[in-house]
This record gives sequence, structure tokens and C-alpha cells, in this order.
Amino acid sequence: MKTKKHAQWMRTAALLSALILTVTLTACKKEAAQPPKTPEPAPTEQTTPGQTTPPGQTTPQPGQSGQTPPGQTGQGGEAAKPPEEAPIKIGQLQYTEIERTSLATAAKNAGVPTYYLPERGASDDKIDQMATSAKLLTLKYYKMTILESPEEIKPSGKVESKQEVKLRNGTGQWVTVDGKKTLYLKLDKTYIALSSDKLSEADLQTVAESLATLK
Repeated sequence: MKTKKHAQWMRTAALLSALILTVTLTACKKEAAQPPKTPEPAPTEQTTPGQTTPPGQTTPQPGQSGQTPPGQTGQGGEAAKPPEEAPIKIGQLQYTEIERTSLATAAKNAGVPTYYLPERGASDDKIDQMATSAKLLTLKYYKMTILESPEEIKPSGKVESKQEVKLRNGTGQWVTVDGKKTLYLKLDKTYIALSSDKLSEADLQTVAESLATLK
């Protein structure tokens, strides 16, 4: 009787041992089938809208790489200089028949019986405007202005300096007002004043020496 019970107990123990071994082997196989875990990379710093770039770093903008800000020069370079204007050449001035007729009419309206026109000036210069007032004829060229009157033309403003100059057709006088020089002279009974922001003093004196009545 004891032998039979003992045999049953032994079979039960063997079955339990087999079951435990099977469960253990299954768990080991599942662990072996799973790949080893790798550490996740650390999150990188990003700059969100409204935030500034960390000190010592710059954020390149599209289309700005390698550009030099206006007014600054590149490495080892010099600031760009504006192109220089070509020097003015003095040459013969030409007047059309229409201009001659208009000048005669303007001089008559201004009360200037004898008026003069320069035969020489900037080679590309010509009359741009004509204006008249009581006893004053104003001829505006592109590079100079000429005033003519039967009465003395006086500077408008405080005279800073005066300097006489000898011309081929008489004596002229440079008068400076507000830093601007005007050449005054008299031919026969006509008073004349010449000024220019383009021509030099020597060139304007050449213009004055070429003044003549229309033929």
C-alpha cells in the first residue's frame, strides 16, 4: 500500500518539475529573442520663435551668408567710391534760329536794349530757360546762369568778399555771398552777372570774355 502511494507521489513530483522547467525555458527564450536596448540620444537644443541664439553662436539667415553690410568693406578692401564726373570741356556754343528770335523778344520785354551771349562755354551746354522781369533778363543754361540789365546788378545778401579780375574785354569783379561766387562786369551800357555751380572760376572767366552781341 505504501509502495503504491509512494509511486504516485513520485510521478506527481516529476510532472511538477517538468512543468517548472518548461516555464523557465520559455521565459529564457523570450528574453533572448528581444534585441538589446540602446540608449536614446540626448535631445538637441533648438531655438524657438522669440528666443535668441545662445551667446557665442550666430544663426545664418537664408541669402545672407558672406554678405557685407552696406557702408562696410570686405576683408582687406576699401569703401566703394562714387564714379567721378568727367571734366568739363570748354567749346563753341551754338544757338538755333528759334533761340535767337526768342532771345530778341525776351530782351525787349525786359527792357535790355543791348544784350550779350557767350560764344564759348561747356561744350554740351545750351539755354534751358529764359525769364524776364523789370529791367532784368535771366538766361539759365544747364551749367550756368547769366543776368543782364541796363541798371547795375547788386548782390542779394551779405557780401563776404570782393576781388577784381582783369578780362580781355574789361574789368570784372568776383563777389562772394553765402559762400557762392558771382562774376560781375559791364559791357558798354549793359550790366552782366555770371554764376555757376559746375564751371570753375577760370572757365567762367573764359565765358565772360566770349560775351558778344548776336550778329
